Amino acid sequence: MLAGLSMNEFNVSKNQLRLERILKMKIEFIESDEFESMLSTRIRPGVFETVPPNPSTNSNISSDSENLACLAPALGEALLSFAEEQHEFRRLNFLKFQAARLQASIDADQPDANILDQIERLLAEAKDVRDHIIRSNMRLVISNAGKYCTASYGFEDLVSDGSLSLMEAVDKFNYQLGFRFSTYATHAIRRSFFRRIERKQKDRKRFSVTDPEIMMTAPDTQEVDYDAPAENQLMAHMVEVMSEHLTERERQIIEGRFGLNGRSEPLTLMQLSAELGICKERVRQVEGTALKKLHAVAVKYSKQQLASAKA
Repeated sequence: MLAGLSMNEFNVSKNQLRLERILKMKIEFIESDEFESMLSTRIRPGVFETVPPNPSTNSNISSDSENLACLAPALGEALLSFAEEQHEFRRLNFLKFQAARLQASIDADQPDANILDQIERLLAEAKDVRDHIIRSNMRLVISNAGKYCTASYGFEDLVSDGSLSLMEAVDKFNYQLGFRFSTYATHAIRRSFFRRIERKQKDRKRFSVTDPEIMMTAPDTQEVDYDAPAENQLMAHMVEVMSEHLTERERQIIEGRFGLNGRSEPLTLMQLSAELGICKERVRQVEGTALKKLHAVAVKYSKQQLASAKA
């Protein structure tokens, strides 16, 4: 697209792309009355007061658990003290505040490349601060995932859900209220676990179909245990009957998640992510869509059979 352009034309085109990207950004931050005065006194992020690390939180945590091996860097990250939390969140939001101010000052007809550079530097630094806060609190996700982990709710899936909730909590946390972020984040992480457990229970109930032709067994009001070989056979039959209603990827994910089609055991979101070359969150989304399709088709088919029986 940029081939054949002169160097000057190339730079103009490059700046135009940067301008469009920056103008589309939605820069969200927690507002504070002190930010205006900080600008007027020429305070910059680089001269923020230095907060000494908390010596009581610098020791590494080791674990023999195979599940935690890939999370060792997060476990080794020092926890933040209250003063450090306040410092980092204040800095994070001040950086975003500055970037938003500069974004609002951009002249779309005659953009200043220096302003675009400043915005990108501020947002890059804000990302580094945000990443530091996330890493320092990942042990909250890991600790809580270990408490809620069962055969039905895998450790990796819970860590995935909890990590997303932690990231959202960092963006929404108002440091000016004087609360510890760890308390706020723990509640957010546990809420995500409760939502996953609730979704899982609802999905199980969706497959409690009583039609004998579909389920190949007598009607049963019990929840389906997907780990049981007999139930896997019934589930495989359902997927086979309804396969015309699923895309190829949806079928692959359902078969993988429930250990169908000759698979020895169900796969985790992480394993399917690696197998299909997509992120774990996308695997979860496709799984949810497929389950809704199967549920809708099963209900429709059952009603048709009931109507036929009455006729």
